[in-house]
Amino acid sequence: MIGIRLNQELLDKHTSKISVKIRNNVNNVDREGLDENIVSCLEYLLIDTNIEKILKADTRELKTIISYFRENYPDSTNNGSALNTILRKRIFEREYTNWSTRTTYGAYYFVKALGLNSCPYCNRNYTFVIDSDNGKLRPEIDHFYPKSIYPFLAMSFYNLIPSCSICNHTKSDTEKEDLENPYDVVDNSCRFTYKPKNVDFVAVEKEKYNFDSFEIGISGNQSNIELFKLEELYKQHKDVVLELLIKKAYYPDSYITELSKFGFSKDEIFRYLFSNYSQEDDLHKRPLSKLTRDIAKELGLV
Repeated sequence: MIGIRLNQELLDKHTSKISVKIRNNVNNVDREGLDENIVSCLEYLLIDTNIEKILKADTRELKTIISYFRENYPDSTNNGSALNTILRKRIFEREYTNWSTRTTYGAYYFVKALGLNSCPYCNRNYTFVIDSDNGKLRPEIDHFYPKSIYPFLAMSFYNLIPSCSICNHTKSDTEKEDLENPYDVVDNSCRFTYKPKNVDFVAVEKEKYNFDSFEIGISGNQSNIELFKLEELYKQHKDVVLELLIKKAYYPDSYITELSKFGFSKDEIFRYLFSNYSQEDDLHKRPLSKLTRDIAKELGLV
């Protein structure tokens, strides 16, 4: 898990652009013959800035909105009910479908402006955006709170998480109350560690590709770790840790100190030696950066 940093300019743009579309969708719903509770929900959306509040609600406020809808409009979270269907097909998910392919302010603009280069759920896969005359390509967008259950959050900024296809399909419509939103992730939310099995650095030099000599440990939010199968997936990346162990043996502190004399910053030296980033705000730029940085720090390489 790596964190997503708020882009305030993008949040403001998203709220102003999408609120107009949502309001139009609500106004276009024919009230005739509808249940009184459904009409009440539609009227609630049109009161003052309620739509804007839903669109820009942060991770804490999203929970408050869910509680409000559950208490006042319980059918809104009942997939298949009349209210849930109207909120999905006529209002919020309808806008999400249109937004996904819109050429002005749409999903491509959104993920490009957010600037994530790797999946925040796993930090294993790139999430590049290609938007050219030769074709388009963008990461999938996960709804942290599934839009099938919470249709009123289908266009909420903090609920739209660019992710790789593996994590998006793994999560699907899964709902776990203690799941951690990437916007809440800080540097110590997730931590990788190296667990040796009776091996020292001398042994590593002699047995460079003995993957059975250690394990990769991961701590953090257990719901995220279990749902995205991070322990199982990161076992496939023991080669990265082994390379770090070898570099620890071959790159003494004196070598790193020598490089600093040439005017390189610590981050530049880290990128040169380990082909990845060390600063928290840069971890999204390349897959496996969190693993690399955590193990390198544990080995005293940073």
